[in-house]
Amino acid sequence: MTIHRTAKQSLVEYINSANSAALTVDELDFGLPTPIAGTWREGLIDRNTAIKITAKEASSFQGSRVICYDRLRLDDFNKLIPLSIKNYLPDTTHDLIKPLRLRYGIVLDPDEFIDEPLPEIGDVPVACVLRAQPHAIGWLGQVEIMVQQGDAVLADHLTTTQLPGFDYPVEGDGAQGSALTYLYPYDFTAYKDLLDVLTVGQFIDDTDTALLDAVKTIDTNLGKSLWTLDGAATTWSLGGAEVVYNGINSPLLPTNSSYKYVVGIKMRDNVTTPPGVFYLHYDDPIDPNAV
Repeated sequence: MTIHRTAKQSLVEYINSANSAALTVDELDFGLPTPIAGTWREGLIDRNTAIKITAKEASSFQGSRVICYDRLRLDDFNKLIPLSIKNYLPDTTHDLIKPLRLRYGIVLDPDEFIDEPLPEIGDVPVACVLRAQPHAIGWLGQVEIMVQQGDAVLADHLTTTQLPGFDYPVEGDGAQGSALTYLYPYDFTAYKDLLDVLTVGQFIDDTDTALLDAVKTIDTNLGKSLWTLDGAATTWSLGGAEVVYNGINSPLLPTNSSYKYVVGIKMRDNVTTPPGVFYLHYDDPIDPNAV
């Protein structure tokens, strides 16, 4: 089981991997995990836990199945690394779960752990115990965590308090719109072959009529009939625009994450409507013959 996902997520991923399935956590009900020791499965199965999973009514599956797997012992964490965290005035053991994720990347579901009061936490580390619920899907036993009060004072670290504030992603004052927001909603998947061959650093010229036709076809807004390739025009002109990106979509770009690919095109500096950079979004076309 990975420690960087919830126990349910990890269990479903293992089920899918072993069975070439595509189940999700949301379409399953999980029964209570049962220790295999002391049951008829002991000696036959080299695992410590059995659990019954049942397909929900809304699932594309039906029925149920008993799955056998190993829950992790919590005290094994300290074999990897002694757990030590700082937390600002934690009251109960559930208050330790988020700091564990932030420091070590350990993802724990609070429902799987007993929420118990903590002793007073001060500047000196105090041993605290996090205990798994008997019905925990991923964990067994308990683990000791050394906890002390966080000593970072915000005022010492946040010395610049006058910030620029939020802004719209537009060029200038936004009075003439924004290339970025104007073409954001449109799907250019039908023109993937055309977009794929555009190269970074390429300038759009009067030979790029196919690109112009694609933009005018997809655009359903006020610029639909206004786009041109006129390199002298200062409104609605693709002429002289530069390809600044072409490839896999990225969280670092101001783009629609629903699409796999984007082409970034920067309008000429003297184009006032719409100014800036726009992104054409597209995906791999659906193959109707694919299995």
